[in-house]
Amino acid sequence: MTLADGAALGGASTDVHPPEIVGFHHVRVPVADVLVSRDWYIDVLGFASIVVEEEEDRIVGVALGHPSGVVVGLHEAPARAEALRGFVVVGLAVPDIDAWVDYLDRSGIGRGELVDGHLGRYVDVADPDGLLVELHTMGHVSAADA
Repeated sequence: MTLADGAALGGASTDVHPPEIVGFHHVRVPVADVLVSRDWYIDVLGFASIVVEEEEDRIVGVALGHPSGVVVGLHEAPARAEALRGFVVVGLAVPDIDAWVDYLDRSGIGRGELVDGHLGRYVDVADPDGLLVELHTMGHVSAADA
């Protein structure tokens, strides 16, 4: 067994366990334009701005909070955002995927196909940089249905 950095655990006892993790603190997403992406997360997904990070005369990052408790940090990194175009960067749990599909369609917001996956149903929505946000149910599809 090895650690993420490749260092061996070296003789670790099976009685040794990592301390508790209680959830995500935040997810950090690279974006080309912080303000454009901020507005998209607010307008499309219902987040609110909670922290703004500035350098001299420009905004380089924002932290956005959702009423659900989810926190997303958007940070200026255009090359990284471009490299991740088309990749799911975050999956958000939703209680009613059909309501989200209806909302996206009625709002004219482009989306991917509704998919029955191994861990539930989901739909992808592309942010302004083409990074995908997956709206995902918490229910698990049975092995027979997958």
